[in-house]
Amino acid sequence: MGEFECDYLVVGAGIFGATVAERLANAGKKVLVIDRRDHLAGNIYSYTDEATGIEVHKYGSHIFHTEMEEVWGYITQFIDFNDYIHTVNTRHDGKLYPMPINLDTINLLYGTDMGAKEAEKFVEAEARKDAERLGITEPKNFEEKGISLVGEKLYDAFLKNYTEKQWHTSARNLSAEILKRIPVRFSHDNRYFITARHQGIPKNGYTKIVENMLDNRNIGVKLGVDFKDMKDELSEEVRIIYCGQVDELFNYELGVLPWRSLRFEEEKTEDGLGEAVINEADKDVPYTRAHDYKYYQVDQPEVVAQKVSIVAREYPADFEKGGEAYYPVDNEESRELYGRYIELCKEQYPNMILGGRLGAYKYWDMDVAIKNALKLAEDLVSD
Repeated sequence: MGEFECDYLVVGAGIFGATVAERLANAGKKVLVIDRRDHLAGNIYSYTDEATGIEVHKYGSHIFHTEMEEVWGYITQFIDFNDYIHTVNTRHDGKLYPMPINLDTINLLYGTDMGAKEAEKFVEAEARKDAERLGITEPKNFEEKGISLVGEKLYDAFLKNYTEKQWHTSARNLSAEILKRIPVRFSHDNRYFITARHQGIPKNGYTKIVENMLDNRNIGVKLGVDFKDMKDELSEEVRIIYCGQVDELFNYELGVLPWRSLRFEEEKTEDGLGEAVINEADKDVPYTRAHDYKYYQVDQPEVVAQKVSIVAREYPADFEKGGEAYYPVDNEESRELYGRYIELCKEQYPNMILGGRLGAYKYWDMDVAIKNALKLAEDLVSD
């Protein structure tokens, strides 16, 4: 492949871009993949700490889970997964509670010993009583919706402060639509992804998945390369799959799309969590959760058993231009602004398709990103 001789340019070497590139290359297309970071795999990038053997998730925990057989069949061509099953505890007032809310969470919080049916009736009665007391008939915001679903005590303990830390605003300013339902389980089942047919952690790390996907003679890879620095050298015939921020692409000329960001404080310590993730529900704890990465390596008991942990604390952060965008803030105003950027993109880059979480301005789990990438590649090949 010559310098820029390709049929497709994929901007962004995350899981979406890698999937599209692999499928196009498999169909005989010449693909160049670029990323302005110095590593593959986007936000699922992981690396092995040489001293401990712990696989560190650079941008926070990623647990692969899916109900889609097509996606599982595709991704397992490139790596084997271990049998990790994700569970999460949330700390509130110094105590740990299973999350999502289940029968044990309810009994621990209320100091009761209710069975499933009794607890279900109890929570319904609490929610109804609190909604009536507060005059909530048609919930107008996140807070009113939460209280109307589970009652004030459960809402205040596990949802209010965590959400307000995450979004850096009052829960009353957030749409009720965000909280269509709260996954309350009236059983002792504490699996986080309860409906996932498949879940686990890649045995050789997430980065290896992308390396294997891009190991194709029809694919070229260039890291540390910004699209803006090479766009003028591209042939007009090259189709572009752009997996970055569309507002940044146009230097925010229509305004900054609202994003939330994160920062991580990482330390090597013998004072680990004792489990993979603990959420922090209380307002006086500035971070939302902590990660102890060694507990994902259930296929390597010697790594889990060692005294040392690598713990990362996750702090929500306001997005700044040029910083890392993690979560789109989905509301009517942001959707309207994104739509205007789409039109601008069509005018200035008629050969460009926006994709991935950043490009599509969507919060997608990994399996959804892969599904959408497979569909895009299929459409492009048959076009």
